[in-house]
Formats: sequence, structure tokens, C-alpha cells
Amino acid sequence: MGEAMTDRSLAPPTDLIERQRLAGGASEDLLSGDRSLRAAFLETPIRYADRGGGLVVRGACEPEILMIRSGFAYRSYVLADGRRVILDILAPRDIAGLDNIVAAHPSDEFTAACRLGYHALGAAEARQLMTDPRVALQAFALLAEARWRANRLMIAIGRLDAQARISLLLLDIYDRLRRRDLIGRPTFNLPLTQEQIADHLGLTVVHVNRTLRRLREERLVICDRQVVIILDLERLRALVQGLPVAADLPEAVSQTDC
Repeated sequence: MGEAMTDRSLAPPTDLIERQRLAGGASEDLLSGDRSLRAAFLETPIRYADRGGGLVVRGACEPEILMIRSGFAYRSYVLADGRRVILDILAPRDIAGLDNIVAAHPSDEFTAACRLGYHALGAAEARQLMTDPRVALQAFALLAEARWRANRLMIAIGRLDAQARISLLLLDIYDRLRRRDLIGRPTFNLPLTQEQIADHLGLTVVHVNRTLRRLREERLVICDRQVVIILDLERLRALVQGLPVAADLPEAVSQTDC
């Protein structure tokens, strides 16, 4: 389906979980680095991809770094037998593919989950930007944030049941959109099929379908036609309590960047 719903007229979020604190003195440099990095992306032409379109193809000779402008994408790896593992979900304002700054050929694929708008920088241009230590610090922070998400996913697949895994996915997307002021209510579009959710969480499609029905019956979450409505945020968070959380990275949001 479409992009995240936006409602900027509401008060700032008050229901976010407590996050890790940034190292002392890092916030100002991170904010400046974020501003410079996003400005460089916005100087490039906006590109569009339809649902299922490839953004970065595995093994490409000139891999790029991406900034998602609108819509959702996912990072995946395809096994030799054709099975796909979805490693990460990318939301608006995410910057992805930073490892392509040093990798000659990307091992992962980036695919549009819906109609998508994005910007791209070449690896050489990104390396030049990182001669500014503030941009380099921001790039490191973004890599750390991606690692935090990967850690949570690993723990979830290794130790949580299907209900908690799906709850974690929905909460992570919700928190990311709220921190960026892209939504004002616990409702958002998530253009992932049940098969893609299964590929991300290590479940079967049947298990995903059954678990989504259970979450609805328990009045926790409604997922209908790729629209997510969180009915009980506190109870949903209780299902994933104790998992590691990322720090809130400062972002220089502008009207032209969303």
C-alpha cells in the first residue's frame, strides 16, 4: 500500500519507551552531520520505484547509498535455493547501504515494498562527504542503529514466540515513524505482505496469519489491508519488554525532506 500517514498538528509523542542516551557531546555533531548528509542526498534527483522494483541489486559493480524519501523498502538476501530472507525494513528518512562505501559488490538486495521515492549517492561521493568528521560520526551512528535493529531481530527469532515477534516489528516501525513526526496516532500503513512478514521474522505464512488474527481477537492490534491500528500500546510493549533499544539519533527534519 501507500506511504506512512502524516499528521503534524498533534502534540509531540509522549508514549515512547525510554531510549539509550547518546555519548556526551555527540548530539550536536550528529545533528550537524545528519544535516550535511541529508542535504547532499537532496541535491540529487529524486528517483521512483514501483512495488517489487530493485534499488540496489546484489553484486552490482557500482553500489549506491540510499535515502528513502517516501514509502517503504526492505533489505534482503536470497539463498542458493531461491528462498528470500528479509533482513531489515526501511521506512521514510532511513539511510541504507552505508556498507557500500567500502564494499566493492553488495551482498544484499534493496527492494521497494510499495511505490517508493528515494535519493542515491555514489560510494565515491559518500566517501568524500565523510572527510567531514561530523558526517563520518553520523554514518557510524546510522550503522550502529541498523546493528541495534539486527540484534533485536536476532533475539526475537531466537527467543520470542510468533506473537512477540510480530509485536516487535509493528512497535519498531511505529516508534521510528513517531520519532520522525511522520504520524501522530498509533495508526500507519505497512505495505508488507504476510509472506514478507514471514520472511522477515522466520515464520510461515500460516503462522503469521493465525498470529495476526489472535492479536486482533485480543484487542491489541488490527492489521487490515496493510493498515496497522495499534489498540493497546502498553500491552503490546509488555510482550517485548527487556529487549535492547537504540538511542534516539538527532535528525534535522525539514519540510523538503519528508
